Amino acid sequence: MSDTKISALPAATTPVEADLLPIVQGTGAGAETRRTSLAGLRAGLLADRPAHVRDFGAVGNGVADDGPAIQAAVNALKASGGGTLLFGSRRYRIASPVLIDNVSVVLQGAGFTEGPGAADGTWITLDGTGFTPFTFTGAGARGSAVRDLAVRQTHSAPQTETWAPTDYPFVFRVVDCYGAVDFENVFLCAVNRGILCDNSGRLNVQRLRGQVFTVGVEIDRCYDIPRIHHVHFWNFWSGNVHVVRWQQANTDGLLLRRCDGVFLDDIFALGCRSMIRFASSASGVTTKFYLGKGYADFAKQGVWVQGDGVTGQIACLTTQGELFQGAGAPLAASFGLRIDGNDAQIQVGNLRVDACESNAIRVGGQGNRLDVFALRCERFNTLNNGAAALHLVSSGAGAPNQVHLGTPPILGNGNGGPLVNAGTNGTVSQALPAPAGTANAVQVSGAGAGGAPGIAAAGTDANVSLSLAAKGSGAILAGAPIQIPSYPVGALPLAAWYPRCLIYVADGAGNRRLAVSDGTSWRWPDGTVVS
Repeated sequence: MSDTKISALPAATTPVEADLLPIVQGTGAGAETRRTSLAGLRAGLLADRPAHVRDFGAVGNGVADDGPAIQAAVNALKASGGGTLLFGSRRYRIASPVLIDNVSVVLQGAGFTEGPGAADGTWITLDGTGFTPFTFTGAGARGSAVRDLAVRQTHSAPQTETWAPTDYPFVFRVVDCYGAVDFENVFLCAVNRGILCDNSGRLNVQRLRGQVFTVGVEIDRCYDIPRIHHVHFWNFWSGNVHVVRWQQANTDGLLLRRCDGVFLDDIFALGCRSMIRFASSASGVTTKFYLGKGYADFAKQGVWVQGDGVTGQIACLTTQGELFQGAGAPLAASFGLRIDGNDAQIQVGNLRVDACESNAIRVGGQGNRLDVFALRCERFNTLNNGAAALHLVSSGAGAPNQVHLGTPPILGNGNGGPLVNAGTNGTVSQALPAPAGTANAVQVSGAGAGGAPGIAAAGTDANVSLSLAAKGSGAILAGAPIQIPSYPVGALPLAAWYPRCLIYVADGAGNRRLAVSDGTSWRWPDGTVVS
């Protein structure tokens, strides 16, 4: 090897993995100059440290397909037991799939600047529809994560009311992992479909922002509690009227199918068909969901329940159903809370619904029960056609729908619309205050036109009597005749249940009609036993 000054050597071009360089190994008389490649040097010195996509050929210029380089990096991490894959502050165009199969890999970006297009930080850019950019699969992929990066897809310019997004598949698919994959601080800018989680429990999504078109996050076959917190869907890419109105007709922020015990909190969506949609699949529906805080703005439905048997709790929910750039007009067929399925059981702490074309809440199907502690409905019945704040579809021969209110509802600017619609066999009731620690209380039920409101005993006991008592020497006064129950002789109630009570006997012998219980038998006024 000839002696040459380093300064006399020609300048190197961009280093690549196969480039050779000399190193001196050994000491003293045993020292020897040997060659190695950049790849070999890095593997020896940087073992057990994060890998970087540039070391595997990723360019990050927004033009070249960096998918193969990222896949090579993932494969290298898999061979060494998994790890973190670093992305620089560049635009990485992905035009081929990346598969994270049975290895735990953290895709770690360098942050991003919120905005309509790729700017500072780590951006994944997509312009092809025939593949899934990132797939996590296999039990070995549990513990993987995506952090601190942005994704942007290319769509046509929104020039007319016929605009629609390009039909991209999901950016991220978490499939058959049977456990957790995390998404933290991810920005979905003009993304058609964001994250799909199927047959993988304990999904964790935190600080998800962006503008999505078909769906932000979809979950199915999630048998262990997933968590979705701090979501902000807004018109980051475009506030064009054609774009947002398309979203109002088509976009579901969160789409949950079979999903057990999901924890949701701090969820916001602007411009959507539904902020949260509870649908179904062949595997079932969502049960025991928990929503802490939710706010749906310019949304056709804040929460939309489609599947049968959905159960869950909502602490605080606010919805606003205006048509985007519609001079304050509400969206057609807009509702704050809509139930289309059967046998749902949902409890809501605080619910405010603003700007609905007709009803603030619509309960369809049959056998549904909705409990709302504090309800405020503003600007419903905007067509001024007598629409009620609460619309309960008549269930026919099926179990009636029920709505129970914990406090008197606030109805404002509803053009005189009633609380509940007429012509339904459903019931809306309001529980009256009861002292702390009581198990039983009084329930007041409203009714539609032609129906009778009711006062009933309710509580945890199987049998609860209702006591009406005046104070002091006051009497219980009736403003109209009191109608007592009627029974045939062959179907009298058990006398022991109703001592000193009066009934009407429809078919008593000798035209005898009134009977009283002595605690043992029902007797006619002359003392003989009814027979």
